[in-house]
Amino acid sequence: MRTRTLAVLVSVTAACGGGSPKAPAGPTPPATDGPDAAPPTATTPPVAARTLAAEEKLTRPSGASFAVAAGWSVAEAGDVVTLTEPDGALTMTYVEVEAAASRAAIAAAWQRVRPGFALAEAQAEDAPARDGWDGATQIVYATPAAEQRVVIAIAFGKGSTWRVWLLDGAQAALGRRGAQLGATLGSLTAPGVARESWAGRPARPLDAARLAELDAFVEEALRTADVPGAAVAIVEGGKVIHERGYGVRELGKPAKVGPHTLFLTGSTGKSLTTLLMARAVDAGRFGWDTPVTTVLPTFALGSPEVTQAMQVRHTACACTGMPRQDLEMLFEYAGVTAEQRLASLATMVPTTKFGETFQYSNLLVMAGGYAAGHAFFPKLGLGAAYDKAMAAQVFGPLAMKDTTYDFTRAAKADHATPHARDAAGAMTAVPMSTETWAPTVRPAGGQWSSVHDYTRVLLLELGRGVVDGKRVVSEANLLARRAPQVKIDDERAYGLGLVVGTTAGVPIVEHDGGTAGFTTSYFWLPEHGVGAVVVVNAGGSPVPDAVARRIRELVFDATPRAAAQLADGVARRRKAIAEEAARLAATPDPAWLAPLLGAWTTPGLGRIEVRQDQGALVVDAGEWTVRAAERTAPDGTRMIVTTGAPFAGVELVPEDRDGARVLVVHDQQHAYVFTRATK
Repeated sequence: MRTRTLAVLVSVTAACGGGSPKAPAGPTPPATDGPDAAPPTATTPPVAARTLAAEEKLTRPSGASFAVAAGWSVAEAGDVVTLTEPDGALTMTYVEVEAAASRAAIAAAWQRVRPGFALAEAQAEDAPARDGWDGATQIVYATPAAEQRVVIAIAFGKGSTWRVWLLDGAQAALGRRGAQLGATLGSLTAPGVARESWAGRPARPLDAARLAELDAFVEEALRTADVPGAAVAIVEGGKVIHERGYGVRELGKPAKVGPHTLFLTGSTGKSLTTLLMARAVDAGRFGWDTPVTTVLPTFALGSPEVTQAMQVRHTACACTGMPRQDLEMLFEYAGVTAEQRLASLATMVPTTKFGETFQYSNLLVMAGGYAAGHAFFPKLGLGAAYDKAMAAQVFGPLAMKDTTYDFTRAAKADHATPHARDAAGAMTAVPMSTETWAPTVRPAGGQWSSVHDYTRVLLLELGRGVVDGKRVVSEANLLARRAPQVKIDDERAYGLGLVVGTTAGVPIVEHDGGTAGFTTSYFWLPEHGVGAVVVVNAGGSPVPDAVARRIRELVFDATPRAAAQLADGVARRRKAIAEEAARLAATPDPAWLAPLLGAWTTPGLGRIEVRQDQGALVVDAGEWTVRAAERTAPDGTRMIVTTGAPFAGVELVPEDRDGARVLVVHDQQHAYVFTRATK
């Protein structure tokens, strides 16, 4: 299940995730990036750093400006500005450079900030003109494995002037402060830079000609991105104006996608869970401000203080400081009950303060959904109570006849097969069983649904709680879900299971969803009466976002950019795959591999086995088994990395700790240490 936190070139967090070793415990020490490197210096002595009590917009003498979050510190040394996150573990340094090209600008920026900087590039990406900039470049550098450190340069060009950001710090700090960092990067503007705006434009009816353009776009997008199938539905003016499937349910098979074809729609289901909460508030079962422990006494986090402070609304606000901790639900799910998954929260603690920054937690939304179900049916188990409450309070009143959390029912119905890419980029059909991690966390997005059923949700949302002339939920509690709870960036905030804000100056409510084999996007424009849902049977696909943008382009007669942006994203993905392939050895060095074969275990992720199966290296997690390879990271670290769909990219890094060999899996703010299994 996914949400967007950064949208500059690529997600900074994702770009930095590969191959990074463990994070240092405290502030990152000054780097020595080569044998003759000098310590960090600036062109003039810095003034004393000041810590911001509130978010502040900084304007430079050139007219460029950017926003900095409360709690960050600011230090200026001439034309160099250094921002440090509240825990001191990550810095962002801003430099303006005159140069003919981005890489020359980045090199000059490093020379001014850190003479002698000599880290090698691990990944570089160029982006075309966008959002008023003439172009942009991002470089991720190779860092020593022992540091779990990220070093990134990002340059934005306008004319001959480049605004360069130099990022350096702990991977864990990037994980917890990614939204704030992204908001600063996204807020950067300069003279002559103007964001696209459709504000004030009338919404054009999506007539037959415009819908024909859309159909052609979707079909071409599937070819461009190598995606098997899609479904799209649109509502306008209080009625459904378009429902259609495109492509096939499964590669190599003729069955077509239709408007009633079931897809696993991921985190879009969070908004369905908060609809259940709204119905519960209407019914007097609890209030938005009711403590979660009052509704569900078994609820507990690793922090007793945060447990007691947690209100119902907080479970869906992404504002509590609870970090994303998804690997545990993806490694260990066979036979896991809803109660056991809820109990796992007692091992997890917040990494930022309440309301301080956006951090997305699937497991916390899960807890809120189970609490709401329990409020309606306290005598049932958590999973059964939630299912029955959703059927009675949401799916039934909205006539969502296709939607189900039952994998067995979905498998017997008209459903799409999940697809994912392997490490070589090949799209592959994967078994439905690879998605069966979803039922234990289903309030966070484990529903099988159709675009036809999602039109019912869109009609309700645009009808402010009324559909087919009947009130389903009070307007007050429907809209309470759209109240901003925490900032994501300058244009968006997170509400309760919904993203609220603007797109090109037009108010929008939206959410996306992603699982191993499916990607979904849905949105509505509350001031214009238009909404749409797009879903594809491919994990991590850019197609839904591209189609959603194209729909909005057609509504506002906007400059058509969706196709070019999709093609650019696909090209950059293919480049990254090709670069990664050069670091993989499908047949690992036998002497290096031999000590790593066998069974390993760690709390949270359970037991895995690394073995050779008919000459191929595989990683067997019990619930799933995929091929693997030896990978050499840019800094020379050798590791095992999974290469098979749908779980390609999981890195097992060998380390020696306390005299024993271990395998470590790093996941942004967490490190899971596998030791030898005794049996």
